[in-house]
Amino acid sequence: MLFVALGCNQVFGQTIAAGWNHSLALKEDGTVVAWGSNSSNQCEVPSGLEDVVAIQAGGSHSLVLKEDGTVVAWGWNGFNEYDVPIGLKDVVAIQAGGGHSLVLKEDGTLVAWGRNDDNQCDVPSGLKDIVAIEAGAGHSLVLKEDGTVVAWGWNGFNQCDVPSGLEDVVAIQAG
Repeated sequence: MLFVALGCNQVFGQTIAAGWNHSLALKEDGTVVAWGSNSSNQCEVPSGLEDVVAIQAGGSHSLVLKEDGTVVAWGWNGFNEYDVPIGLKDVVAIQAGGGHSLVLKEDGTLVAWGRNDDNQCDVPSGLKDIVAIEAGAGHSLVLKEDGTVVAWGWNGFNQCDVPSGLEDVVAIQAG
C-alpha cells in the first residue's frame, strides 16, 4: 500500500519540481538544489537540510519531506504557506499549491495550511481513505482508496466539479 499512499510521483522521492517561477531538484544524497526567481527566497535552501525524500515547488515557496516524516518549508510566506504546523510528523506525502500547502499523514489524515481565501485549506469533514493529494493554485484535491476524487477550494473554472460517476481513478494532478 505504500506505493499508492505516497502517490506515483513520490514513490521514487520526486526528483524534480517546478513552481511558478522556480525549480527544485532532489539529489541522490538527500540534499536539494534550487534555481530560478529568488524574489521570495524560494531558492535559498536552508543550510544543513539533508535526508530529503520528496520535494514540491509552490507558487513562490518550497516544501520538502524528510526521511523522518517531518516537513521543512521556505520562501514566500505572505499567506503562512511555509509555517509548518508545530508538531507535524508522520507525513508520507506533500504538495505545495499557489499559496497553500497540503500533507498526508501516515494515519490517512490530511493537514492543510496557508492561503485559505477560497477554503482550499478547509479539509472536508469525514474525509478518509486518502491515497494521493494535489494542490492547485487555489484548490485542493485527493484521490481516495476507492478510486474516487474529492476537490474543494476556488472553483472559477469548475476545477472542483468532479465529473459525476468518475471512478477507478489511479492518479491525479492539479494545475
